[in-house]
Amino acid sequence: MAMIAADQLLAEHAPALRNFLGARCRDADLTADLLQEVAARLVAAAPRLSLNGNARGYLFRIAANVWRDYLRRELVRRRAAVALAAGEPALADPADARLLERELTAVVRMAVQALPPAQREVVELRHQSGLTFQEIAERLGRPLGTVLTQMRAALARISAALESYR
Repeated sequence: MAMIAADQLLAEHAPALRNFLGARCRDADLTADLLQEVAARLVAAAPRLSLNGNARGYLFRIAANVWRDYLRRELVRRRAAVALAAGEPALADPADARLLERELTAVVRMAVQALPPAQREVVELRHQSGLTFQEIAERLGRPLGTVLTQMRAALARISAALESYR
């Protein structure tokens, strides 16, 4: 997707996205801020995207993620304010930390499952079996350099998935 396509896509769907976000937050200024975040995430992801899928659905998924992220930040901010007012240290609730950890684990698992098979093999052998890169290369019958390149590519893909999760 070229940058111009991202602009066109946003222009085409901005009214519906504004309605979607506005119905959730019921604040025009916040809606505008959230819409800006949707636009920023789309522009950041544009070089990695193609328009062969459901572009509208993708935009609304971004908007839903932006709304969820806003709610999380707001929850943390409110709890910190209450804790400070009570003279307590502002720490995250352990239940929230567990929930966020489970969500992050699920996102990482999905990102690993989405990897090409050769990259997924390297990641699984490294992290589940604890093998060294040399041991992985020997087990798979691949040159060490290839295994390292596959791991580097896998980590870049996982990082991109986590960035879009954030």
